[in-house]
Amino acid sequence: MRTRWHMDADVVVIGLGAAGAAAAITAHDGGARVLVLEKQEREKVVSNSSMAGGSFICPNDVHEARRYMESLCRVGADLYWTDPDMLQTWAEYTSENKVWIEGMGVTGVTLARRGGEYKLPGYESIDIYRPGDMGGFGLMHLLCRQVKTRGIQVMHHTRATKLLTNSKGEVLGVCAGSGNDGKKFINVRSRRAVIMATGGFEFDEGMKLQFLKVYPTYFLGAPANTGDGIRMALGVGAHLWHMNCCSARLVMKFPDLAVAFNPVFGGKDWASPWRETELAAETKGGGGAESNEAPGGVGYIIVDQTGKRYARETFKPHSFYYELTGFDSQKAFYPRVPSYWIFDQRRLDDGPLVRTGSGGAGPAGFYRWSEDNRDEVERGWIIKGSTIKELADQTGLAPACLAETVHRYNESCRQGKDVDFGRQRSTLVPLDTGPYYAVKLWPGGPNTQGGPQRNSRAQVVRSDGEPVPRLYSAGELGSIYGMLYPAGGGNLAECFAFGRIAGEHASGEHPL
Repeated sequence: MRTRWHMDADVVVIGLGAAGAAAAITAHDGGARVLVLEKQEREKVVSNSSMAGGSFICPNDVHEARRYMESLCRVGADLYWTDPDMLQTWAEYTSENKVWIEGMGVTGVTLARRGGEYKLPGYESIDIYRPGDMGGFGLMHLLCRQVKTRGIQVMHHTRATKLLTNSKGEVLGVCAGSGNDGKKFINVRSRRAVIMATGGFEFDEGMKLQFLKVYPTYFLGAPANTGDGIRMALGVGAHLWHMNCCSARLVMKFPDLAVAFNPVFGGKDWASPWRETELAAETKGGGGAESNEAPGGVGYIIVDQTGKRYARETFKPHSFYYELTGFDSQKAFYPRVPSYWIFDQRRLDDGPLVRTGSGGAGPAGFYRWSEDNRDEVERGWIIKGSTIKELADQTGLAPACLAETVHRYNESCRQGKDVDFGRQRSTLVPLDTGPYYAVKLWPGGPNTQGGPQRNSRAQVVRSDGEPVPRLYSAGELGSIYGMLYPAGGGNLAECFAFGRIAGEHASGEHPL
């Protein structure tokens, strides 16, 4: 039966985050007539990109950046999370990110940090840039303005549900639901290609349960990311990869809200000294993991459900998730899910417990966190006790165990050395100013990485490695990142790079 087409374009892009915007802009500039389908309403569009901090990777050396990525992805002699050819493409295109984003009209792009998250061969090549003070929200506003100035049509409130193919398996277009109830369906013809940039499955509970390493896992990004692209890709025979991978750590999550929050453990002027590289010390003008700086700021610890510390609290921010996945098969539970952030009055008085420049408490406006944290204490999100024993009783932790943990931590602070986990001396501030507080912490973070596998041309591939004809993907939908995430700004870097790659090749397809 012949498909009835309601509208058409050369290239149809699904999703208007950073990857979708980069793909649409590049395909348009490559001579294609582009149409973007976005399921959110125009006034309410919030993507993971807009809720991000805005930093992005731009390597200073392509060869060394590939070495670093290979170090992250190599499992065995010939076994990689991601094929080295893909890593070469990533290194080449991400090394152009700064020039490209400045070409989009972003000014004040500055070097924020230097060095990858892991001290592996090539880590020195990873430079992380920040686009002035605009953050992710401002960055997305600018990219959307670039889409608009090119005259690229964006259909909001239009949810893609199915990829349409011919007898050869070529993707010819998209079926999408529109209108207030989403029950009015239209078929959109793509004469050259479809680019999927629909994000991950951070807000699909079934997918998270089946694919991620621990449940529950909560995320900081856009509630619109519900795995739509994965289901559509499976419908045309796509192969999946990296489905159990995510960029995650510990987050705050409360039943009242869909999104999670990013904790700011050490106070408003706190910068986590997790980086263990000489480059970090150089960038900060000294200090670093082995710094002998005197303690400053406020104190805190993180404990499991028994009331014990279990790791150094100044952890790597994109992979601490894996520390939380240890399942106690004898007692049939995850002893670190939830964990508890323990702090005293000094931390409560030192500014909001969450980041307010990005995420759910940022410009996206999912929640306005109080400056003094008092509203959240009243809500019961922050648990209070006049003594450590009373706090333990309020949280359900064993009072004697929590008291011993705090005592041992305070002794480490007095001695200036954490003999249990090697925490940096500059962070060893005692917990000695009551009342005391606790917040539940859950596995979670920015985003999932899994989805349809793509090749170095951004083509979606089947299980035999052959491309699904005329189908491309970009961004975190089938991200190239495996178990280990390279550094902060990695996802935006990939959005820019593979958005451009997808746009270039999609616009170059021969029209049908």
